[in-house]
Amino acid sequence: MKKILILTAVLFLVAGCSSLQKPSAEEKFKKSFSKNPYETFSESSVKGVYEVYNGRQIYYYLPEGDVILVGNMVTGDGRNLTQESHAKRMTAKLAKLSLEKAVKIGDGKTVIVEFIDPNCYYCRQSFDFFQKRKKEVTLYAFFYPLSEDSAKKIRHVVCSQDRPAAYEDVLSGKMDGNAKLNLCADKEAQDLLQAHSEAAAKIGVRATPLFYVKGTVVPGFDQPALEKLLKE
Repeated sequence: MKKILILTAVLFLVAGCSSLQKPSAEEKFKKSFSKNPYETFSESSVKGVYEVYNGRQIYYYLPEGDVILVGNMVTGDGRNLTQESHAKRMTAKLAKLSLEKAVKIGDGKTVIVEFIDPNCYYCRQSFDFFQKRKKEVTLYAFFYPLSEDSAKKIRHVVCSQDRPAAYEDVLSGKMDGNAKLNLCADKEAQDLLQAHSEAAAKIGVRATPLFYVKGTVVPGFDQPALEKLLKE
């Protein structure tokens, strides 16, 4: 009888050891980088490396060295795995984005959401590109200023009675230099600017232009990609 009791005690002791297993990669990350909030923590395609997404940026965690790795993960054939993963996450958020506060331009069949800065070179190239396709597309523009001058031009657009016309004036370069800008300070304009800022933060926008076309995110003015999507 004593032998049975001793064996039972040993079995309970062994079973109890399972709760003392080493912490998971995520638990270790939380402990070491407690000031780094994140939305998702998952295994990457590289063994031993974990992808951390904070809502705006993807970076990597290596438990073995207990270090964060910042940068793009690129395969030998040129695939940017970091960019692909980020685009998937942005796509899911853009699909749910309300367009109520966007500036609507045009009335074409294809709906395009854009995040744009009125002064950026590639934003103006994209403007020229879509100007030639006015009858094809409807743009829902969200502004993402990259400079003080851009912020003033954006305010000019949201303060205007005819926002689509003001949008065209600003993106075409008509309001460059010493042009007189309408810099109102009313609550409606301020609320709209705030809504655009919040939308960009929610989606994780970090650069302009950015487009969402037919369920696909197109970062930058990738003309071949846009032309292909418009033909589909």
